Amino acid sequence: MPQLGCDRKDDNNRSVINMIGMLILITLVFIFFVWEKGENFGIKAIDSRLWLGVETIELTPDVKAQYDLLDSNGILVARTFVGSPAQLAGIMEGDVIQRWNGISITSQEQFQQLIQTSDLNDRITFTVDRQGQQALVYGQVGIRPGGV
Repeated sequence: MPQLGCDRKDDNNRSVINMIGMLILITLVFIFFVWEKGENFGIKAIDSRLWLGVETIELTPDVKAQYDLLDSNGILVARTFVGSPAQLAGIMEGDVIQRWNGISITSQEQFQQLIQTSDLNDRITFTVDRQGQQALVYGQVGIRPGGV
């Protein structure tokens, strides 16, 4: 009789191992399916190759006073690179980028994240403050050229 108890314990262990194996298999199949379909559940991957081609300055109170931008929010464009997506879109030095597809720009870090989580073919609507007047500028990000 004691052997029967051992057989049941072995059977239970095998059942648990089989269940764990099935769970692992199901998980791997799910991961493969998601990877194959390109699903990311709304989480965008960061691509550091993407760029807009601008150098920006955070709008601190001192910067606002220096550039007479007291009523403006966003980030100040200090430089636009020649041939960049920003230049092709019409973003100019001195513009204050206030919105990206309706999202208020609050920092350089947020702006950089928006660039690096974009898709190359996405059309972006920028709201800029240009010499006190709001303007809409349309463009898209590009791949950063080597050496920039």
